Amino acid sequence: MDEGEQRSQRHVRRTVSMLGACLATTSAGTVYLFSTYGPALSHRLGLSSSQSNVVAISANYGLLLSGPLFGWAADTIGPRVLSLIAAVGSFTAFTALAYTYSGAWQMPSWLILSLYMVLVGLSAQSANMAAVTTTTKNFKQNRGSAVSLCIAFFGLSPFVLSHVNTVFFAGDEPDTFGYLRFLSFLGLVTSVAAAGCLTVVGFGPSRYASVPPGFVVDRPPSSSSSSGLLSDRDDESVYGAVKAASTTVREVGEGSTGSSTTAEPAPVNVASNGVDYDTARDLGGWAYVNDVEARLLMLVLFLCAGIGIFYNNNIGTMVNAMYYSSTPHPEARTAQRLINHHVAVVSLGSFVGRLTIGIVADMCKRIWRLPRSGILVVITACVL
Repeated sequence: MDEGEQRSQRHVRRTVSMLGACLATTSAGTVYLFSTYGPALSHRLGLSSSQSNVVAISANYGLLLSGPLFGWAADTIGPRVLSLIAAVGSFTAFTALAYTYSGAWQMPSWLILSLYMVLVGLSAQSANMAAVTTTTKNFKQNRGSAVSLCIAFFGLSPFVLSHVNTVFFAGDEPDTFGYLRFLSFLGLVTSVAAAGCLTVVGFGPSRYASVPPGFVVDRPPSSSSSSGLLSDRDDESVYGAVKAASTTVREVGEGSTGSSTTAEPAPVNVASNGVDYDTARDLGGWAYVNDVEARLLMLVLFLCAGIGIFYNNNIGTMVNAMYYSSTPHPEARTAQRLINHHVAVVSLGSFVGRLTIGIVADMCKRIWRLPRSGILVVITACVL
Protein backbone atom coordinates (compact mmCIF):
# COMPACT_ATOMS: atom_id res chain seq x y z
CA MET A 1 0.00 0.00 0.00
CA ASP A 2 1.52 3.34 -1.07
CA GLU A 3 1.66 6.49 1.03
CA GLY A 4 -1.43 8.05 -0.58
CA GLU A 5 -3.58 5.01 0.17
CA GLN A 6 -2.34 4.89 3.75
CA ARG A 7 -3.16 8.56 4.20
CA SER A 8 -6.63 8.06 2.71
CA GLN A 9 -7.25 5.06 4.95
CA ARG A 10 -6.25 7.02 8.05
CA HIS A 11 -8.56 9.83 7.00
CA VAL A 12 -11.53 7.45 6.71
CA ARG A 13 -10.76 5.79 10.04
CA ARG A 14 -10.39 9.18 11.71
CA THR A 15 -13.73 10.31 10.29
CA VAL A 16 -15.52 7.16 11.48
CA SER A 17 -13.88 7.53 14.88
CA MET A 18 -15.07 11.15 15.09
CA LEU A 19 -18.62 10.07 14.32
CA GLY A 20 -18.36 7.40 17.00
CA ALA A 21 -17.09 9.97 19.49
CA CYS A 22 -20.06 12.26 18.79
CA LEU A 23 -22.40 9.29 19.22
CA ALA A 24 -20.77 8.35 22.52
CA THR A 25 -21.03 11.87 23.97
CA THR A 26 -24.65 12.12 22.83
CA SER A 27 -25.35 9.00 24.88
CA ALA A 28 -23.36 10.40 27.80
CA GLY A 29 -25.54 13.51 27.83
CA THR A 30 -28.34 11.52 29.46
CA VAL A 31 -26.73 12.45 32.78
CA TYR A 32 -28.27 15.93 32.34
CA LEU A 33 -31.82 14.67 31.82
CA PHE A 34 -32.86 14.36 35.47
CA SER A 35 -35.20 17.34 35.22
CA THR A 36 -37.26 15.54 32.54
CA TYR A 37 -38.08 12.59 34.80
CA GLY A 38 -36.94 13.67 38.27
CA PRO A 39 -40.11 15.49 39.39
CA ALA A 40 -42.34 12.52 38.48
CA LEU A 41 -39.89 10.12 40.15
CA SER A 42 -39.75 12.21 43.32
CA HIS A 43 -43.54 12.56 43.45
CA ARG A 44 -44.14 8.84 42.94
CA LEU A 45 -41.61 7.83 45.62
CA GLY A 46 -42.54 10.60 48.04
CA LEU A 47 -39.12 12.28 48.17
CA SER A 48 -38.64 15.61 49.88
CA SER A 49 -37.01 18.53 48.08
CA SER A 50 -33.69 17.90 49.88
CA GLN A 51 -33.75 14.19 49.08
CA SER A 52 -34.56 14.91 45.43
CA ASN A 53 -31.60 17.30 45.22
CA VAL A 54 -29.25 14.72 46.72
CA VAL A 55 -30.47 12.13 44.22
CA ALA A 56 -29.97 14.57 41.32
CA ILE A 57 -26.49 15.67 42.38
CA SER A 58 -25.41 12.05 42.86
CA ALA A 59 -25.22 11.66 39.08
CA ASN A 60 -22.84 14.63 38.94
CA TYR A 61 -20.71 13.14 41.71
CA GLY A 62 -20.39 9.96 39.67
CA LEU A 63 -19.65 11.96 36.53
CA LEU A 64 -17.08 14.40 37.88
CA LEU A 65 -15.25 12.48 40.59
CA SER A 66 -14.59 9.53 38.29
CA GLY A 67 -12.87 11.65 35.65
CA PRO A 68 -9.26 10.84 36.66
CA LEU A 69 -10.04 7.12 36.92
CA PHE A 70 -11.65 6.86 33.51
CA GLY A 71 -9.00 9.13 31.99
CA TRP A 72 -6.35 6.67 33.17
CA ALA A 73 -8.47 3.76 31.95
CA ALA A 74 -8.84 5.33 28.51
CA ASP A 75 -5.04 5.44 28.16
CA THR A 76 -4.60 1.96 29.62
CA ILE A 77 -7.36 -0.30 28.33
CA GLY A 78 -8.53 1.76 25.38
CA PRO A 79 -11.75 3.57 24.39
CA ARG A 80 -13.65 0.52 23.15
CA VAL A 81 -13.63 -1.21 26.53
CA LEU A 82 -14.76 2.03 28.18
CA SER A 83 -17.65 2.30 25.73
CA LEU A 84 -18.76 -1.23 26.58
CA ILE A 85 -18.56 -0.39 30.29
CA ALA A 86 -20.75 2.65 29.60
CA ALA A 87 -23.25 0.47 27.72
CA VAL A 88 -23.66 -1.98 30.61
CA GLY A 89 -23.71 0.75 33.27
CA SER A 90 -26.23 2.98 31.49
CA PHE A 91 -28.59 0.09 30.72
CA THR A 92 -28.43 -1.15 34.33
CA ALA A 93 -28.91 2.26 35.93
CA PHE A 94 -31.91 3.42 33.89
CA THR A 95 -33.54 -0.01 34.06
CA ALA A 96 -33.23 0.12 37.85
CA LEU A 97 -34.74 3.64 37.89
CA ALA A 98 -37.62 2.53 35.66
CA TYR A 99 -38.61 -0.49 37.74
CA THR A 100 -38.16 1.42 40.98
CA TYR A 101 -40.53 4.07 39.63
CA SER A 102 -43.09 1.44 38.60
CA GLY A 103 -42.96 -0.20 42.03
CA ALA A 104 -41.74 -3.55 40.69
CA TRP A 105 -38.53 -3.06 42.67
CA GLN A 106 -39.10 -1.96 46.23
CA MET A 107 -36.75 0.84 47.28
CA PRO A 108 -35.69 0.42 50.94
CA SER A 109 -34.20 3.92 51.01
CA TRP A 110 -33.80 6.98 48.80
CA LEU A 111 -30.07 6.42 49.22
CA ILE A 112 -30.41 3.40 46.91
CA LEU A 113 -31.89 5.74 44.33
CA SER A 114 -28.81 7.93 44.74
CA LEU A 115 -26.59 4.93 44.00
CA TYR A 116 -28.51 4.36 40.77
CA MET A 117 -27.81 7.96 39.81
CA VAL A 118 -24.12 7.57 40.67
CA LEU A 119 -24.05 4.69 38.19
CA VAL A 120 -25.66 6.97 35.59
CA GLY A 121 -22.84 9.46 36.14
CA LEU A 122 -20.14 6.80 36.01
CA SER A 123 -21.51 5.46 32.73
CA ALA A 124 -21.67 8.94 31.24
CA GLN A 125 -18.07 9.68 32.22
CA SER A 126 -16.91 6.36 30.81
CA ALA A 127 -18.49 7.14 27.42
CA ASN A 128 -17.31 10.74 27.54
CA MET A 129 -13.69 9.87 28.31
CA ALA A 130 -13.63 7.22 25.60
CA ALA A 131 -14.75 9.83 23.08
CA VAL A 132 -12.65 12.78 24.23
CA THR A 133 -9.35 10.91 24.64
CA THR A 134 -9.73 9.27 21.24
CA THR A 135 -10.45 12.62 19.60
CA THR A 136 -7.51 14.24 21.38
CA LYS A 137 -5.13 11.56 20.13
CA ASN A 138 -6.46 11.69 16.57
CA PHE A 139 -6.22 15.46 16.01
CA LYS A 140 -3.42 17.93 16.41
CA GLN A 141 -3.73 21.14 14.41
CA ASN A 142 -7.51 21.45 14.86
CA ARG A 143 -7.65 19.75 18.22
CA GLY A 144 -9.66 22.49 19.92
CA SER A 145 -12.34 22.45 17.23
CA ALA A 146 -12.47 18.65 17.12
CA VAL A 147 -12.80 18.24 20.88
CA SER A 148 -15.34 21.06 21.10
CA LEU A 149 -17.47 19.35 18.44
CA CYS A 150 -17.24 16.14 20.43
CA ILE A 151 -18.30 17.62 23.75
CA ALA A 152 -20.88 19.86 22.07
CA PHE A 153 -22.94 16.76 21.40
CA PHE A 154 -22.65 16.07 25.13
CA GLY A 155 -24.56 19.29 25.66
CA LEU A 156 -26.95 18.75 22.73
CA SER A 157 -28.20 15.39 23.98
CA PRO A 158 -30.81 16.81 26.41
CA PHE A 159 -32.16 19.01 23.60
CA VAL A 160 -32.83 16.00 21.38
CA LEU A 161 -34.04 13.65 24.10
CA SER A 162 -36.32 16.19 25.75
CA HIS A 163 -38.11 16.59 22.41
CA VAL A 164 -38.34 12.80 22.18
CA ASN A 165 -39.99 12.86 25.60
CA THR A 166 -42.42 15.57 24.47
CA VAL A 167 -43.45 13.75 21.28
CA PHE A 168 -43.63 10.15 22.48
CA PHE A 169 -43.97 10.09 26.27
CA ALA A 170 -45.64 13.35 27.42
CA GLY A 171 -49.25 12.32 26.77
CA ASP A 172 -52.31 13.08 28.88
CA GLU A 173 -50.63 10.92 31.52
CA PRO A 174 -46.81 11.21 31.10
CA ASP A 175 -45.20 7.80 30.61
CA THR A 176 -42.15 8.16 32.83
CA PHE A 177 -41.61 4.40 33.03
CA GLY A 178 -41.51 4.08 29.24
CA TYR A 179 -39.17 7.08 28.99
CA LEU A 180 -36.71 5.57 31.46
CA ARG A 181 -36.80 2.24 29.62
CA PHE A 182 -36.12 4.11 26.38
CA LEU A 183 -33.07 5.78 27.95
CA SER A 184 -31.76 2.41 29.14
CA PHE A 185 -31.87 0.89 25.64
CA LEU A 186 -30.55 4.10 24.10
CA GLY A 187 -27.45 3.99 26.29
CA LEU A 188 -26.90 0.33 25.49
CA VAL A 189 -27.23 0.62 21.71
CA THR A 190 -25.35 3.89 21.20
CA SER A 191 -22.43 2.90 23.44
CA VAL A 192 -22.02 -0.46 21.71
CA ALA A 193 -22.12 1.30 18.32
CA ALA A 194 -19.53 3.82 19.53
CA ALA A 195 -17.28 0.97 20.68
CA GLY A 196 -17.28 -0.33 17.11
CA CYS A 197 -16.33 3.07 15.69
CA LEU A 198 -13.78 4.46 18.16
CA THR A 199 -10.16 3.81 17.26
CA VAL A 200 -6.94 5.72 17.87
CA VAL A 201 -5.57 6.56 14.43
CA GLY A 202 -2.92 9.01 15.61
CA PHE A 203 -1.29 11.78 13.62
CA GLY A 204 0.58 9.50 11.21
CA PRO A 205 4.21 8.28 11.10
CA SER A 206 7.01 10.71 11.84
CA ARG A 207 9.66 11.42 9.22
CA TYR A 208 12.27 11.82 11.97
CA ALA A 209 14.15 8.97 13.58
CA SER A 210 14.23 10.80 16.89
CA VAL A 211 12.01 13.51 18.33
CA PRO A 212 12.68 15.72 21.39
CA PRO A 213 11.08 14.23 24.52
CA GLY A 214 7.43 15.17 25.00
CA PHE A 215 6.77 16.01 21.35
CA VAL A 216 4.80 14.25 18.64
CA VAL A 217 5.74 15.10 15.04
CA ASP A 218 4.00 14.12 11.83
CA ARG A 219 4.92 14.56 8.18
CA PRO A 220 5.29 18.18 6.98
CA PRO A 221 2.07 19.88 5.86
CA SER A 222 1.26 19.67 2.17
CA SER A 223 0.17 22.74 0.25
CA SER A 224 -2.61 20.75 -1.38
CA SER A 225 -4.05 19.24 1.80
CA SER A 226 -7.38 20.37 3.17
CA SER A 227 -7.67 22.57 6.24
CA GLY A 228 -11.00 21.09 7.29
CA LEU A 229 -11.74 19.64 10.69
CA LEU A 230 -11.11 16.05 9.59
CA SER A 231 -8.04 16.78 7.49
CA ASP A 232 -4.62 15.16 7.90
CA ARG A 233 -2.77 18.46 8.09
CA ASP A 234 -0.10 18.64 10.73
CA ASP A 235 0.80 21.23 13.29
CA GLU A 236 3.15 23.51 11.37
CA SER A 237 4.67 25.04 14.49
CA VAL A 238 5.79 21.67 15.88
CA TYR A 239 7.07 20.48 12.53
CA GLY A 240 8.89 23.74 11.88
CA ALA A 241 10.47 23.78 15.33
CA VAL A 242 11.82 20.24 15.10
CA LYS A 243 12.99 20.79 11.52
CA ALA A 244 14.82 23.94 12.58
CA ALA A 245 16.42 22.13 15.50
CA SER A 246 17.53 19.31 13.20
CA THR A 247 18.98 21.80 10.71
CA THR A 248 20.86 23.65 13.43
CA VAL A 249 22.48 20.50 14.74
CA ARG A 250 23.40 19.39 11.22
CA GLU A 251 25.07 22.73 10.47
CA VAL A 252 27.10 22.60 13.66
CA GLY A 253 28.19 19.06 12.86
CA GLU A 254 29.24 20.01 9.34
CA GLY A 255 31.20 23.00 10.57
CA SER A 256 33.13 21.02 13.13
CA THR A 257 33.72 17.66 11.48
CA GLY A 258 33.19 18.27 7.76
CA SER A 259 30.65 15.45 7.65
CA SER A 260 27.29 15.78 5.96
CA THR A 261 25.62 13.21 8.23
CA THR A 262 22.40 14.50 9.76
CA ALA A 263 22.50 14.58 13.55
CA GLU A 264 19.57 13.84 15.81
CA PRO A 265 17.34 16.85 16.51
CA ALA A 266 18.27 18.70 19.66
CA PRO A 267 15.80 19.42 22.45
CA VAL A 268 13.64 22.34 21.42
CA ASN A 269 13.46 25.53 23.45
CA VAL A 270 10.01 27.01 23.55
CA ALA A 271 11.23 30.55 24.19
CA SER A 272 13.43 30.68 21.10
CA ASN A 273 11.32 28.92 18.50
CA GLY A 274 7.71 29.33 19.66
CA VAL A 275 6.77 25.67 19.85
CA ASP A 276 3.04 25.24 20.23
CA TYR A 277 3.21 23.75 23.68
CA ASP A 278 -0.56 23.56 23.90
CA THR A 279 -0.63 20.84 21.25
CA ALA A 280 2.89 19.43 21.62
CA ARG A 281 3.08 18.64 25.32
CA ASP A 282 2.29 15.19 26.61
CA LEU A 283 1.37 15.47 30.29
CA GLY A 284 0.05 12.82 32.60
CA GLY A 285 0.02 11.75 36.23
CA TRP A 286 1.74 14.04 38.71
CA ALA A 287 3.24 16.11 35.89
CA TYR A 288 -0.29 17.15 34.96
CA VAL A 289 -1.31 17.83 38.57
CA ASN A 290 1.77 20.04 39.08
CA ASP A 291 1.26 21.96 35.84
CA VAL A 292 0.20 25.61 36.32
CA GLU A 293 -2.35 25.60 33.50
CA ALA A 294 -3.86 22.34 34.75
CA ARG A 295 -4.30 23.84 38.21
CA LEU A 296 -5.93 26.92 36.69
CA LEU A 297 -8.33 24.69 34.79
CA MET A 298 -9.26 22.72 37.92
CA LEU A 299 -9.75 25.90 39.96
CA VAL A 300 -12.04 27.54 37.39
CA LEU A 301 -14.12 24.38 36.95
CA PHE A 302 -14.46 23.96 40.71
CA LEU A 303 -15.56 27.55 41.34
CA CYS A 304 -17.70 28.28 38.28
CA ALA A 305 -18.86 25.15 36.47
CA GLY A 306 -21.05 23.93 39.33
CA ILE A 307 -23.47 26.86 38.94
CA GLY A 308 -24.85 25.52 35.66
CA ILE A 309 -25.08 21.97 37.00
CA PHE A 310 -27.09 23.08 40.03
CA TYR A 311 -29.48 25.05 37.84
CA ASN A 312 -29.87 22.20 35.36
CA ASN A 313 -30.72 19.70 38.10
CA ASN A 314 -33.50 21.91 39.45
CA ILE A 315 -35.20 22.99 36.21
CA GLY A 316 -38.04 20.50 36.71
CA THR A 317 -38.68 21.53 40.30
CA MET A 318 -38.68 25.24 39.45
CA VAL A 319 -40.96 24.91 36.43
CA ASN A 320 -43.42 22.73 38.37
CA ALA A 321 -43.46 25.19 41.28
CA MET A 322 -44.17 28.17 39.03
CA TYR A 323 -46.72 26.35 36.86
CA TYR A 324 -48.81 24.73 39.59
CA SER A 325 -48.83 27.92 41.68
CA SER A 326 -49.99 30.15 38.83
CA THR A 327 -52.51 27.94 37.00
CA PRO A 328 -56.06 27.35 38.31
CA HIS A 329 -56.40 23.99 36.56
CA PRO A 330 -52.91 22.54 36.03
CA GLU A 331 -52.36 19.51 33.81
CA ALA A 332 -49.51 17.03 34.18
CA ARG A 333 -49.08 16.89 30.39
CA THR A 334 -48.62 20.66 30.12
CA ALA A 335 -46.20 20.73 33.05
CA GLN A 336 -44.06 17.99 31.49
CA ARG A 337 -43.97 19.78 28.15
CA LEU A 338 -42.91 23.03 29.81
CA ILE A 339 -40.10 21.21 31.58
CA ASN A 340 -38.98 19.57 28.33
CA HIS A 341 -38.97 22.89 26.48
CA HIS A 342 -36.93 24.55 29.23
CA VAL A 343 -34.40 21.70 29.25
CA ALA A 344 -34.18 21.93 25.44
CA VAL A 345 -33.38 25.66 25.54
CA VAL A 346 -30.65 25.21 28.15
CA SER A 347 -29.24 22.26 26.19
CA LEU A 348 -29.16 24.22 22.93
CA GLY A 349 -27.27 27.03 24.63
CA SER A 350 -24.81 24.50 26.03
CA PHE A 351 -24.29 23.00 22.56
CA VAL A 352 -23.61 26.37 20.94
CA GLY A 353 -21.27 27.43 23.76
CA ARG A 354 -19.26 24.20 23.75
CA LEU A 355 -18.89 24.25 19.98
CA THR A 356 -17.99 27.90 19.49
CA ILE A 357 -15.49 28.11 22.34
CA GLY A 358 -13.28 25.46 20.75
CA ILE A 359 -13.28 27.30 17.42
CA VAL A 360 -12.59 30.63 19.14
CA ALA A 361 -9.74 29.05 21.13
CA ASP A 362 -8.15 27.69 17.94
CA MET A 363 -8.44 31.08 16.22
CA CYS A 364 -6.91 32.92 19.18
CA LYS A 365 -4.11 30.36 19.25
CA ARG A 366 -3.26 30.80 15.59
CA ILE A 367 -3.76 34.56 15.24
CA TRP A 368 -2.53 35.96 18.55
CA ARG A 369 -0.62 32.94 19.94
CA LEU A 370 -2.88 33.11 23.00
CA PRO A 371 -2.78 29.86 25.05
CA ARG A 372 -6.08 28.04 25.06
CA SER A 373 -6.03 28.16 28.84
CA GLY A 374 -6.10 31.97 28.56
CA ILE A 375 -9.67 31.73 27.26
CA LEU A 376 -10.62 30.58 30.76
CA VAL A 377 -10.19 34.17 31.99
CA VAL A 378 -12.79 35.43 29.51
CA ILE A 379 -15.21 32.59 30.24
CA THR A 380 -14.89 33.05 34.00
CA ALA A 381 -15.66 36.76 33.64
CA CYS A 382 -18.78 35.93 31.60
CA VAL A 383 -19.99 33.43 34.21
CA LEU A 384 -19.49 35.89 37.06
